[in-house]
Amino acid sequence: MRNLVPLSPTLYLPPQDRLLLGKPLAAALDTADPEAWVDLDRRIRAETARRSGVRPLVSLLREGHTGGRGSVDWSAAPRWDEEAKDVTWSRFPPGEAETAIALCHDRRQVREAALAFTPGRPALLPLLLTRCADRDAPVRERARRMTRAALREPGASPSELVPLALRLSLFPHGGWALDRILTAAGPLPGLPGLLRAGHAPEVRISGAGMALERELLTPAGLTELTLTAPDRAVRHRCTGELLAKVTAGDPERFLDPLLAASSAVTRSSAVMALHRAGRGPEAASRLTDRSARVRSAARLVLRLEGRDSRELYHRMCSDPAAPGLPPGALFGLAESGAPDAEALLRPLTAHPEGRVRAAALAALRMLDAVSPDELMAAMDDPHPPVVRTARKALVPYVLLVPEEWLAALVAPDRPRHVRRSALRLLCAHSLALRKRVLAPLEDDEDPEVAHEAQRARYEPLPPAGPGG
Repeated sequence: MRNLVPLSPTLYLPPQDRLLLGKPLAAALDTADPEAWVDLDRRIRAETARRSGVRPLVSLLREGHTGGRGSVDWSAAPRWDEEAKDVTWSRFPPGEAETAIALCHDRRQVREAALAFTPGRPALLPLLLTRCADRDAPVRERARRMTRAALREPGASPSELVPLALRLSLFPHGGWALDRILTAAGPLPGLPGLLRAGHAPEVRISGAGMALERELLTPAGLTELTLTAPDRAVRHRCTGELLAKVTAGDPERFLDPLLAASSAVTRSSAVMALHRAGRGPEAASRLTDRSARVRSAARLVLRLEGRDSRELYHRMCSDPAAPGLPPGALFGLAESGAPDAEALLRPLTAHPEGRVRAAALAALRMLDAVSPDELMAAMDDPHPPVVRTARKALVPYVLLVPEEWLAALVAPDRPRHVRRSALRLLCAHSLALRKRVLAPLEDDEDPEVAHEAQRARYEPLPPAGPGG
């Protein structure tokens, strides 16, 4: 909430007390914050439900407000007079502040009576919308009739109420407010941002669903939500809506931002749409994508175009020292089932670039074409990803590697990334071997090595079996 300008002694009072002193809504709370309206409704309901009108000083101090400044006597607030069957207004017609208090009152009769004084007062429209989600049906239905009329007035700004309507949609009867405000607001340039900023996932998902059903999102808005929405369900649905607009040739270039999306699901969907849009040959540039899902979609599109992706992969991977070779090309070669994939990948394990060596090793592992000896040799690689790849592939063979080799890997003269990968290999081995190998390293300079050594020392050995 924004800091309020020091207007009066009510500076240190909460919003409901400022209204009680007659301050307008704009001076009592942050009117742009939907949570402020919900909190105001809750606070006034609690104050008007008290038997005594005076709030104890200890409650003011607990809330962080200063006692002794301004009045906190809520007995002066409007209330329902059972004998007169009317509200005890301080003046008639009531002012903005008093009407706002009555709209949030604990008594249903006071809230319903206050609705009659909302027409022609745009500042009260957020509270009128709040009453559209009221727990009592008579108040709720009357508020909805008045909201329909208020939204038709020339000065109404439904777009400003979208954040509050999204917040109210969490209430049991709050769906109507969101539905009505989105319909009245129509297509908005800032609607995607409002849908992203919902307070809860269910708010964002339901809001996006209503906006899509009413076609309130422009193609630019759909693209924005597809690329930036925090909820997967929203991204997937917006992707589908956007792809449905793609026509032959894609003259609006809807696919271009989707092809560069961070989500692999979005990229693969866009690649699949290339064939329908008449842009199938462009799928060749997606054969080296970092995602296997996108690479698979690109191969399928090229197959529909009558092209063999294996020839393209062969051309990219034929030079063992080609600079800038994307790792995705090596994975794609292994995935394509090319008969010469192993022969092309093996020389790439000695490529000058570490990322290519790591990809070559992982691709050979996909083909089950790498031996434990090759993996052990790769554990000395200066590039950490190569060592990590080799370590993961060595885990099934860890009981077969020599103990001396494992001890040498974790020796203090080895690089840090090699030693830490060796620790993980040791964790896959027996505890007895870990104790022997790590015993001299309890005071190692590397804190992770020292920690593992001390942990192995104090970890008890499992009990011996019946045979000794």
